[in-house]
Amino acid sequence: MQAVLSEMEWLLEITDARINELNKKNEIPALLFSKHPVPALPDNDSAYTQLVRQLELTPAERLLLICSIMPHLAPEELTKRLRDEKTNMKLRYPEFGGYIDIMFTHFIPTQQTILFLLAGEDKTNAIYYKMAISNTGKLVREGIIRFIPVKQDSSDEHELNYVPALTQEYLLYLQSGYRPRPDYGRAFPATWVTTGLEWEHLVLDERTLTEIKEIMRWVEHGKTLTESSEMFNVSYPCLFYGPPGTGKSLTAKLIGKRYGKDVFRVDLSMVVSKYIGETEKNLAYLFDRAEGKDWILFFDEADALFTKRTSVNSSHDKWANLEVSYLLQRMEEHKGLTILATNFKDNIDKAMTRRFQSIIYFPAPKEKEREQLWRNLLPPPFTYSETIDFQKLAAFELSGANISNILKDSCLSALDNDTKELKGEWLTRSIRKEFIKEKRTP
Repeated sequence: MQAVLSEMEWLLEITDARINELNKKNEIPALLFSKHPVPALPDNDSAYTQLVRQLELTPAERLLLICSIMPHLAPEELTKRLRDEKTNMKLRYPEFGGYIDIMFTHFIPTQQTILFLLAGEDKTNAIYYKMAISNTGKLVREGIIRFIPVKQDSSDEHELNYVPALTQEYLLYLQSGYRPRPDYGRAFPATWVTTGLEWEHLVLDERTLTEIKEIMRWVEHGKTLTESSEMFNVSYPCLFYGPPGTGKSLTAKLIGKRYGKDVFRVDLSMVVSKYIGETEKNLAYLFDRAEGKDWILFFDEADALFTKRTSVNSSHDKWANLEVSYLLQRMEEHKGLTILATNFKDNIDKAMTRRFQSIIYFPAPKEKEREQLWRNLLPPPFTYSETIDFQKLAAFELSGANISNILKDSCLSALDNDTKELKGEWLTRSIRKEFIKEKRTP
């Protein structure tokens, strides 16, 4: 709370300066941050400090943020400065805007309050600052603050009378440190994904693992690298390709788990639209929400968007190409890691592959790797029967996802028989089911 308390003191310092200017009947200039500098952020990892740093908030945006927090933490501080004590429900200084809450008789700041604190009576600067704190600003765009109209009389429909309301999820975040995440839906077509598995459960060949370590090296040192030189791009777009169930999705989750970063799996069925321009609009909103969040964006089954470009024979071909180009452009601009996964690399035009920093092939596991998967993926307290022959199990051409499904089904059979030991007959039945599901012959 140290950072929040410092910002609250800063807000009150600016408020007192404006009141002093009004009492002296001086011309009220625009705020000079050199005279009232924004507090230095403490060297801690508090939620408030993280939020300010991640979004790279300007002093004006920080003033807006602390104005939205003040009514929740210390409403009496602004109230005793701005409320008319004789009438109790009127304002001593109408220039500040705002209003007195009827229920609690506390002062509630509005957009006019913030603009007056920032610009005084300077209309030119007020217009400039309004851009930073309006619906186009970061805090509103990121869903942290909403401007809510207060209908007391007809004049309250004016934007200056809108209240900057801190959303409930971010109020909880700033108070408890619980990280807010957007809800999945049409407004945000991505789901937060995690995994209970560890790196030993990801069995890949040496070449693939080496290339994954290169991505992890960037996640760990990329920020330092880009800060040391403007020549390097802050983005790191990757392409994972290979047969289904070979570890592409698990790799993305494990990277996020290792470095404490949220991984969002993008639902392309909700992004791609048959209407011209809608796909780009959906992608723009997605990347705008991810700005400054340090998220990993994982586009699974990207075949829905990537089709091999040929000659443009129709308007639909033209717009499909633009959608792909726009996605790659936003990936190159995104400050963070984005991963596209596809089963078929050949569906992507070779001219586009150069825009990926890393392209990694996830091959189907070989017999040696399949044996390791059979051993590693069985969770305790389950065990294999002593009669199980792992070489025979490894002979079946199955992916890691297939083996995980088989073990899950076999463990259910074991529990149904009141045991934790997996028998060969249950594994055989589950293997047969998995092959039939994929229309293959075991």
